Amino acid sequence: MKNDDLFNRGERLREERKRLDIKTQEDLAEILGVKKNSIVRYEKHNDALTTDQLDKLEDYGFDIGYILWGKRKEEFVVDVQLSEDERRIITAYRNTKDDMKAGLVAVVECFAGQFSG
Repeated sequence: MKNDDLFNRGERLREERKRLDIKTQEDLAEILGVKKNSIVRYEKHNDALTTDQLDKLEDYGFDIGYILWGKRKEEFVVDVQLSEDERRIITAYRNTKDDMKAGLVAVVECFAGQFSG
């Protein structure tokens, strides 16, 4: 993990806000129960969020691991629990065009079915 990850958390908070279609800082301020100026400090100046605020954001669908450390939830799971072959399969799936993903899943399930007694 890079040392500057904490210095980019405001930018990632803004990215998450936009990903979740929360259009304005005022809307996010309402979710957190703070004033818009606080959101400006969080997004522009990387001010720290409290654990209660992080809990509220997580309940609303924000990816807290991404905001804090720059890693998506899926990346934490992949890093900890999967073998190299499993990671390769997931990477291949993620790199496949959306309209072809169902076919890839069907192929994997077909192979898995051949060996599952």
